[in-house]
Amino acid sequence: MASGKLGIVGGMGPLASAELVGTIYRLNLPAREQEAPALILDSDPSFPDRTEAILAGRTEVLGPPLERAIRGLLDQGAQRIVIACMTVHAGLAQVPEALRRRVVSLVDLVVEEVLARPMPRLLLGTTGTRAARLFEQHPRWAEAAPWLLHLDEPDQAGLHERIYRIKRGEPPESSLVWLESLAAKYGARGLVFACTELHLLQRHLEGRSDGPWAPGHTIDPLTTVARDLPRLISTFADPERRGPAAGAGGGRRRGVRG
Repeated sequence: MASGKLGIVGGMGPLASAELVGTIYRLNLPAREQEAPALILDSDPSFPDRTEAILAGRTEVLGPPLERAIRGLLDQGAQRIVIACMTVHAGLAQVPEALRRRVVSLVDLVVEEVLARPMPRLLLGTTGTRAARLFEQHPRWAEAAPWLLHLDEPDQAGLHERIYRIKRGEPPESSLVWLESLAAKYGARGLVFACTELHLLQRHLEGRSDGPWAPGHTIDPLTTVARDLPRLISTFADPERRGPAAGAGGGRRRGVRG
């Protein structure tokens, strides 16, 4: 593992960001413990509810705590930052560009994977992500749009409510059958976990190869981060080698890709 630290802005929700830490170590186990990845998790569940802020037209409440978290991780030596919440990417535009350049955009990761292996996939995110049009604002949305299917309003409401049940500790595997039925209903070959809470499903998918769970069919950007971590850290440990600013539609074309 290349020297360097990954900073994780977590706590949104706490189970998902803690699971990301576990996934990183499961996918990057070296022969010697001392060579394992170094990372810093800032898990602050007091962060304002992202969907509530977006639906109320008050996204300005998301910027300051996001900026504080990013600065704090950089001050502790993180070279690159992952924000373990998709919806809060709506507040990245309020963060100074110099800080945004250190953030790996989960929106970028999803779009890059969609374009690398195009097939019809259901875009599964919170109602806040949907209302903020995070994906539609991406500079490559026109290329990705034919492959990303939206839920209708009743199913979107059902998904959002289910995400919050998972946040409250409902066993995530209970959602697998429901998600499979959604894929069949919309004619999707795969899914996009555009809410980091759905990362909690990953360990329950091990050994599955049917329907949307076939290898490469379902995209989970947090798993992409964990899988590509060595390249992510080695590419960006030197600030002089950083690419353009990240963020929803931030223009980073070829950073980390699964």
